Amino acid sequence: MYTITTVHLNLPGKHRLPKGKVLQCRRLIYGLKQDAHGWNQMFVKWLLDYGFVNVNNDGVTFVKNVKKGDESVSKILLSIYVDDGLAACNDKVMYKEFIATMSKDFDLSDSGELKWFLGGKVKQDRENGMVRLSQEQYCNDVLKRFQMDDCTPVDTPCEANLHLAASDSPPLDKRNAEVVRNYQQLIRACMYLTCFTRGDCSFAVNQRARFMSNPGPTHISAAKRILRYLAGTRSLGITYRRGAVDPSLLSVGVRTAPNLLSASADADHAGADDRRSVSG
Repeated sequence: MYTITTVHLNLPGKHRLPKGKVLQCRRLIYGLKQDAHGWNQMFVKWLLDYGFVNVNNDGVTFVKNVKKGDESVSKILLSIYVDDGLAACNDKVMYKEFIATMSKDFDLSDSGELKWFLGGKVKQDRENGMVRLSQEQYCNDVLKRFQMDDCTPVDTPCEANLHLAASDSPPLDKRNAEVVRNYQQLIRACMYLTCFTRGDCSFAVNQRARFMSNPGPTHISAAKRILRYLAGTRSLGITYRRGAVDPSLLSVGVRTAPNLLSASADADHAGADDRRSVSG
């Protein structure tokens, strides 16, 4: 249990403390902004004491290796997000021991084989060595939230040759707080998609995110275009393959390694707003 000395509270409701007195919070309380950090500290310490090692110091992914023979190594990989976690292990006995030990110190629920995680759907095909990640349900929720579930789909998240500029933003004294808030919520919802499965929207979201503090009509229309693109591509996702050539490319004579990411880039010479160039 962690103690904290920097949070002070008043009594709730009609209760009153003597003048000049406050309560000092000595334990983590659910809902405080310090709570998530304190929980992470406690859980990470537990993992390290159990024998896990942080992978590349990213603070999220941990691994534990146990050598069972001359060449055999049992391994557990664990990725955590607040109080949600993913575990992968090549030794069922080792995994069961880990879960049993953790259950003694934490209230734990084992959801079995991974199917959903943080709003993303995970479909595993062990026979063919494939894992597919998608966020179709999340796309549906976002479209419904911003009343775009019945919109007309488009083929691209960006309109060709469209250059968004700060000159399209309204004067600061005429900025509408409600419009700004809705725009920010829309962009943040799209950002989550780009961080998980929809990298095809990254550039479009990046360009529109530059105007989150004061969007104009052109920026709002461009942001809604992303939703129109998602409306027609909501089932798209990422598929990872094990040790096989991408079958969709064989028909056109392309030979490529599995999980090879292909990308293209462009450059912007002397941007319209600040005259700064963006390299390819």
